[in-house]
Amino acid sequence: MNLEFNIAVHVLSFLVKHDNQQFSSQSLAKLTCLNPVQLRRVTTVLNQYQFINTSRGKNGGYSANHSTASIKLSVLYRIFVLEKDSQQRIFTGHEQSDCEISRNIAKTMSHYNQKEHRVILNFYDTLTINDVINDTLQEDTTYDTL
Repeated sequence: MNLEFNIAVHVLSFLVKHDNQQFSSQSLAKLTCLNPVQLRRVTTVLNQYQFINTSRGKNGGYSANHSTASIKLSVLYRIFVLEKDSQQRIFTGHEQSDCEISRNIAKTMSHYNQKEHRVILNFYDTLTINDVINDTLQEDTTYDTL
Protein backbone atom coordinates (compact mmCIF):
# COMPACT_ATOMS: atom_id res chain seq x y z
CA MET A 1 0.00 0.00 0.00
CA ASN A 2 1.16 3.54 -0.59
CA LEU A 3 -0.15 7.10 -0.39
CA GLU A 4 -1.26 7.33 -4.03
CA PHE A 5 -3.32 4.14 -3.65
CA ASN A 6 -4.99 5.62 -0.56
CA ILE A 7 -5.58 8.94 -2.32
CA ALA A 8 -7.20 7.13 -5.26
CA VAL A 9 -9.53 5.17 -2.98
CA HIS A 10 -10.39 8.29 -0.98
CA VAL A 11 -11.08 10.48 -4.02
CA LEU A 12 -13.13 7.83 -5.82
CA SER A 13 -15.17 7.14 -2.68
CA PHE A 14 -15.80 10.86 -2.19
CA LEU A 15 -16.86 11.37 -5.80
CA VAL A 16 -19.23 8.38 -5.70
CA LYS A 17 -20.76 9.62 -2.43
CA HIS A 18 -21.35 12.99 -4.12
CA ASP A 19 -22.10 11.55 -7.56
CA ASN A 20 -24.40 14.37 -8.73
CA GLN A 21 -21.73 17.00 -8.20
CA GLN A 22 -18.55 18.18 -9.89
CA PHE A 23 -15.54 19.48 -7.97
CA SER A 24 -12.61 21.64 -9.03
CA SER A 25 -9.20 20.31 -8.07
CA GLN A 26 -8.86 23.00 -5.40
CA SER A 27 -12.22 22.27 -3.80
CA LEU A 28 -11.74 18.50 -4.07
CA ALA A 29 -8.30 18.77 -2.45
CA LYS A 30 -9.75 20.82 0.40
CA LEU A 31 -12.77 18.56 0.92
CA THR A 32 -10.63 15.40 0.96
CA CYS A 33 -7.85 16.99 3.10
CA LEU A 34 -5.24 16.38 0.39
CA ASN A 35 -2.38 18.34 -1.10
CA PRO A 36 -3.59 19.72 -4.48
CA VAL A 37 -0.42 18.59 -6.28
CA GLN A 38 -0.76 15.02 -4.97
CA LEU A 39 -4.46 15.05 -5.82
CA ARG A 40 -3.84 16.14 -9.42
CA ARG A 41 -1.12 13.51 -9.84
CA VAL A 42 -3.62 10.80 -8.88
CA THR A 43 -6.64 12.25 -10.71
CA THR A 44 -4.58 12.43 -13.90
CA VAL A 45 -4.11 8.65 -13.70
CA LEU A 46 -7.75 8.06 -12.74
CA ASN A 47 -8.82 10.10 -15.75
CA GLN A 48 -6.46 8.17 -18.07
CA TYR A 49 -8.18 4.94 -17.02
CA GLN A 50 -11.60 6.62 -17.37
CA PHE A 51 -12.45 5.95 -13.73
CA ILE A 52 -13.71 9.55 -13.38
CA ASN A 53 -15.09 12.28 -15.59
CA THR A 54 -12.93 15.35 -16.01
CA SER A 55 -13.94 18.57 -17.66
CA ARG A 56 -11.55 21.44 -18.33
CA GLY A 57 -12.10 25.15 -18.17
CA LYS A 58 -13.49 27.73 -15.78
CA ASN A 59 -16.41 25.55 -14.69
CA GLY A 60 -14.51 22.29 -15.02
CA GLY A 61 -13.77 19.67 -12.47
CA TYR A 62 -13.99 16.02 -11.47
CA SER A 63 -17.00 13.79 -11.02
CA ALA A 64 -17.85 10.11 -10.73
CA ASN A 65 -19.03 8.25 -13.80
CA HIS A 66 -21.22 5.16 -14.33
CA SER A 67 -18.40 2.74 -13.43
CA THR A 68 -16.65 4.54 -10.56
CA ALA A 69 -18.58 2.80 -7.78
CA SER A 70 -17.78 -0.68 -9.08
CA ILE A 71 -14.02 -0.24 -9.48
CA LYS A 72 -12.22 -3.06 -7.69
CA LEU A 73 -9.50 -2.10 -5.27
CA SER A 74 -7.28 -4.75 -6.87
CA VAL A 75 -7.26 -2.70 -10.08
CA LEU A 76 -6.20 0.41 -8.17
CA TYR A 77 -3.56 -1.58 -6.29
CA ARG A 78 -2.06 -2.79 -9.57
CA ILE A 79 -1.96 0.73 -11.00
CA PHE A 80 -0.76 2.69 -7.98
CA VAL A 81 1.41 0.10 -6.22
CA LEU A 82 2.54 -2.72 -8.48
CA GLU A 83 3.02 -0.76 -11.70
CA LYS A 84 4.89 2.10 -10.03
CA ASP A 85 8.50 2.05 -11.13
CA SER A 86 10.33 2.25 -7.83
CA GLN A 87 14.04 2.94 -7.97
CA GLN A 88 14.27 2.05 -4.31
CA ARG A 89 16.27 -1.03 -3.36
CA ILE A 90 14.12 -3.56 -1.48
CA PHE A 91 16.33 -6.67 -1.35
CA THR A 92 19.61 -7.29 0.42
CA GLY A 93 22.50 -9.60 -0.42
CA HIS A 94 24.69 -9.93 -3.48
CA GLU A 95 25.03 -12.83 -5.95
CA GLN A 96 28.85 -12.67 -5.80
CA SER A 97 29.03 -12.86 -2.01
CA ASP A 98 31.03 -15.61 -0.31
CA CYS A 99 28.08 -16.13 2.03
CA GLU A 100 25.47 -18.59 0.76
CA ILE A 101 22.65 -16.67 2.49
CA SER A 102 23.74 -13.36 0.95
CA ARG A 103 23.97 -14.98 -2.51
CA ASN A 104 20.40 -16.32 -2.39
CA ILE A 105 18.39 -14.12 -0.01
CA ALA A 106 17.21 -11.72 -2.74
CA LYS A 107 15.71 -14.59 -4.79
CA THR A 108 13.93 -15.98 -1.75
CA MET A 109 12.59 -12.61 -0.67
CA SER A 110 11.52 -11.85 -4.24
CA HIS A 111 9.42 -15.03 -4.28
CA TYR A 112 7.88 -14.05 -0.93
CA ASN A 113 7.18 -10.57 -2.30
CA GLN A 114 5.37 -12.03 -5.32
CA LYS A 115 3.27 -14.27 -3.04
CA GLU A 116 2.49 -11.29 -0.81
CA HIS A 117 1.18 -9.32 -3.79
CA ARG A 118 -1.00 -12.26 -4.88
CA VAL A 119 -2.56 -12.44 -1.41
CA ILE A 120 -3.18 -8.69 -1.37
CA LEU A 121 -4.65 -8.72 -4.89
CA ASN A 122 -6.95 -11.60 -3.98
CA PHE A 123 -8.16 -9.67 -0.94
CA TYR A 124 -8.66 -6.39 -2.83
CA ASP A 125 -10.36 -8.23 -5.68
CA THR A 126 -13.32 -8.77 -3.33
CA LEU A 127 -13.73 -5.04 -2.61
CA THR A 128 -15.10 -2.17 -4.67
CA ILE A 129 -15.37 1.56 -4.07
CA ASN A 130 -18.96 0.94 -2.96
CA ASP A 131 -17.68 -1.43 -0.28
CA VAL A 132 -15.25 1.23 0.95
CA ILE A 133 -18.08 3.74 1.22
CA ASN A 134 -20.29 1.28 3.07
CA ASP A 135 -17.52 0.30 5.49
CA THR A 136 -16.48 3.91 6.04
CA LEU A 137 -19.99 5.10 6.83
CA GLN A 138 -20.73 2.36 9.35
CA GLU A 139 -20.39 3.77 12.82
CA ASP A 140 -19.77 0.50 14.64
CA THR A 141 -17.33 -1.11 12.21
CA THR A 142 -15.07 -3.64 13.86
CA TYR A 143 -11.99 -4.83 12.00
CA ASP A 144 -9.87 -7.85 12.71
CA THR A 145 -6.49 -7.01 14.14
CA LEU A 146 -3.29 -8.83 13.37
